[in-house]
Amino acid sequence: MSGRVLRVSAAVVVALGLVLSVIAARDEPVELLFYFTVQVNLAYLVALLAGGDRLRTALTVYLVGTALVFVLVLANPWSGYAMVATTEARGPVSDAGNLLLHAVAPPLAAAEWLARRPRAALRPVYAVSLLGYPLVWLTVILVRGALGGDEDRYLYPFLDVPRLGYPTVVLNALLFALTLLLIALTAVHLTRPPPPPSPSPIPPADPTPP
Repeated sequence: MSGRVLRVSAAVVVALGLVLSVIAARDEPVELLFYFTVQVNLAYLVALLAGGDRLRTALTVYLVGTALVFVLVLANPWSGYAMVATTEARGPVSDAGNLLLHAVAPPLAAAEWLARRPRAALRPVYAVSLLGYPLVWLTVILVRGALGGDEDRYLYPFLDVPRLGYPTVVLNALLFALTLLLIALTAVHLTRPPPPPSPSPIPPADPTPP
C-alpha cells in the first residue's frame, strides 16, 4: 500500500472515529476534549495535512501507546482497569468510535510513518522529550479531578485517585511513560540510516608463474 493511500486511509479513519465519539458524547462534548486519545487524534489529523516529521513521529508514538493501553488494559476484562464494566454513555456508536480511534487508527498511523520515515535521523534525547506532553496532560487531569470532587473527572480507571490512591496512580503513570519511551526509542532507531556495506574482500592475486 502506497504512502498516499495510507495517509488518506488514516485521515478518514481518524475523522470518522472523532465524529462518532462526538455523537456518542453529545451530552458532554467539552469533557471529550480532555481525553488523551481524542487530543492526540485531533492533533494527528492536523499533522497529516500540515505537519513536520518530528510532530508526526511524536503523534504516531502516542497513538501506538494508546492502542497498547486500550488493548492490554482498558478493553481487557482481566486487567483490573477495564472500562467494559462502565455502561454509562456506551452503545454501538461509542464502541465504534473507540474501536476506530484505539484499534484501527494506530496501526494505520504506524504503517504511514514507516512509509514516510523522517529524512533526518532522530536522537534518543528526542524520545525522552516526548514524555513532556503526557506529563502536562496528566498534571491537568489530576488537578482537575482533585478540584472537581468527581471520580469520573479522572477519565481513566487507572487514574482514579479516590479509589486507588496517589502511589498506585503514579506507578500506573510511570508504566505508561515507560511504554511510550520504549516506542519512541524504537522509532528513533528506525530512523537511523543503515550501515554502509562492508567492502568485499579482494581475492588474492594468482601467483606469477616462474
